[in-house]
Amino acid sequence: MGWGAAPAGEGPWFERFYFSPRAAVAGLGVAIGPWRLVRDDVDNGLLAAPLGFVEDGARYALLSPEPFRRDGLAADLLAWLQEMS
Repeated sequence: MGWGAAPAGEGPWFERFYFSPRAAVAGLGVAIGPWRLVRDDVDNGLLAAPLGFVEDGARYALLSPEPFRRDGLAADLLAWLQEMS
C-alpha cells in the first residue's frame, strides 16, 4: 500500500484555514500550514512537522491612514508586534 493524495473533491474540506490544523490535532488526517499558525501546537507536541518548514517570504504589515505619532497607541502596537516577531 503506498501513500498518495486523495483525488480532488474527496475528503474533508474546510471553509476557514483555521479548521485544517484543528482537524489534524483531532486525528482526522494531515494538514499543511504556516509556522506562525501552528507553532504552539508543534511546540506542545499536538502536531509534528516531520519535514520542517520552508520560508515563503510572507510578511505582515501594519497599515494606518495617518502617520503614527511617537507617543500614540499605534506606535505602542507597532513596538509590541516587532518584539513578537
